[in-house]
Amino acid sequence: MMMDKLREGAQGKVAKGILGLIILSFALAGVGSYVNSPAKNAVASVNDNEISPQTLENAYRNERARLEAQMGDAFNQLADNPEYIKQLRRSVLDRLIDQALLDAKAHDLGLRIGDEQIKQAITSMPEFQQNGKFDNDRYLQLIRRAGMTPEMFRDSIRQDMIRQQLMGALLGTEFVLSGEASSLDKLYQQSRDVRLVRLPAESYLDQVQVSDEEIKQFYAANQPRFMNDEQVRVDYLLLDAADLAKDIQVTDQDVRDYYDQHQEQFQRNERRRVAHILIPLGKDEKAAEKKAEDDLAALNGGADFAELAKRDSSDTFSAKKGGELDWFEKGVMDPAFEKAAFALAKEGELSGVVKSQFGYHIIKLLGVEPAAVRPFDEVQADTRERLQKDKAREHYFAVQQKLADASFENPDSLDAAAKAVGLKVISSDYFSQATAPAPLNDAKVLSAAFSEMLREENTNSDVIEIGDGKALVLHVMDHKPKAVKVLDEVRELIVTDIKRSKASEVARSKGQELLGKLKSGAEVNQELSALNLKLEEHKGLTRFAQELDQSLVAQIFRMPHPAKQPSVELLTQSNGDQVIVALDKVSQPEKPSQMAELIKGQMGQSKAQADYKAFVDSLRKAAKIEYFAAQEAAVE
Repeated sequence: MMMDKLREGAQGKVAKGILGLIILSFALAGVGSYVNSPAKNAVASVNDNEISPQTLENAYRNERARLEAQMGDAFNQLADNPEYIKQLRRSVLDRLIDQALLDAKAHDLGLRIGDEQIKQAITSMPEFQQNGKFDNDRYLQLIRRAGMTPEMFRDSIRQDMIRQQLMGALLGTEFVLSGEASSLDKLYQQSRDVRLVRLPAESYLDQVQVSDEEIKQFYAANQPRFMNDEQVRVDYLLLDAADLAKDIQVTDQDVRDYYDQHQEQFQRNERRRVAHILIPLGKDEKAAEKKAEDDLAALNGGADFAELAKRDSSDTFSAKKGGELDWFEKGVMDPAFEKAAFALAKEGELSGVVKSQFGYHIIKLLGVEPAAVRPFDEVQADTRERLQKDKAREHYFAVQQKLADASFENPDSLDAAAKAVGLKVISSDYFSQATAPAPLNDAKVLSAAFSEMLREENTNSDVIEIGDGKALVLHVMDHKPKAVKVLDEVRELIVTDIKRSKASEVARSKGQELLGKLKSGAEVNQELSALNLKLEEHKGLTRFAQELDQSLVAQIFRMPHPAKQPSVELLTQSNGDQVIVALDKVSQPEKPSQMAELIKGQMGQSKAQADYKAFVDSLRKAAKIEYFAAQEAAVE
């Protein structure tokens, strides 16, 4: 979420639209770690730079959280499918690989982001603001909660902005000609006049019969359709950290003792507040420097700093306040600016003329907050929460180890392990890999539940981590192999399918007879009456018409334009119904509609997506990429 604000600076509408789809930044997930810190048991490597399991896990959890927020219950249904989760995890890993390739390419091209740009990006993030202003304490608190230092966060921001710079340059160059968009818009706005005759298959069901021999033949020819999935029934013990945490108590004395013993964790760095006057470099750098020197001389002669800042400073935001900036600590400002600001000793002291990449500064020290330990009252609530989580985590892992030992030492059932850790054995009904209930619908759990070795040895599984502070041990109690259902079980389904197919053929035969007459332009009212059919007319039918099934509309708009006679076709629907369509007229607007600009933007995005895919594909072809499936499957 934080990085979305940075993307607003990308140049060009197309670039803005596409960047949101193709660059998912994980600033607080430690994305940069896989380039410079090779991990053990890597899930993949890019040109020998490893992507760690932790990097993938953080990115995967962020993506799951995004999808859950976006899709709600629909995502939870999808997440019940182990194959979907496997594909989701692989898509996140592929995205991390693409990011690594983009970062390497940006480095080769020498792309850079200045410190002032990073500062502006950070201070503009709403997450770090209070009452519409950047709050340095809130900034430090949030990034520390994420386990990052200001330097680490700054570097992560820099990496993401460089990636945006590269993609903005690539995607922002695409354009669409007005004629292209106009032509497509006219096709979208096209309308058609049609006449329809529907021949529902169900109307002819009573005219068809199904023999026992046909049923047998259909059953023999379509046995893969009538398979029972492999099923198992298991007992399991579920260990939930959230349940264990309810018994964890943290006293006021615990919090105070931790605070007293870990003072270094509550250290607040020295902060300074300054005012400045900024003279931009412009086209004549010497003139800018002279202007700054003149202002400094005026200040030394007694001129009012605030008035001079309002008059001369190009930093218009601070100039309105007499040049005043908010409190900041080291690691936020431009290096040259920061060095000069922290060199000032007394409030009211002026710096010399300081050059940065943005121009010449004159800095006035307004206040100093020395490094100090944050007061206990200020950190008490956060410290209590941290201790609660730490103690709960320690207790969870201790119980988990006890569960692992007990289930290993007593492998033929879960009773002893349940008694050792105070859990209740839960028994499942029969389930397949596609119908496994939570929490058994995890890929690693399913792998164990359908393991031939566990069945043959009649032993407990290992402790299986299933994420979100949960783990389980299971024992397979029974197994039903994959097998073809008996004929009697599926007879009614087979009869229905055969009768529907035969009725559709009868309807098609009737339709073929009418088709020839319609093509010749002959009247068919008498034939329609005899068959108890009706002629429907739809004038001005558009591609987005709601009165007809969308699949039928799509078929109608694929029909050729009529010439001297109507264009007539017999169309088969997915349910076996037959529809005779006579296309009488095609109308197309002469002028583009209001949708033309939207279409132009969509075409630009499509081209940009194609460019991005081609670019990444070329980087992938030139790179050495390795996937380590075993380690990838172990990621939560």
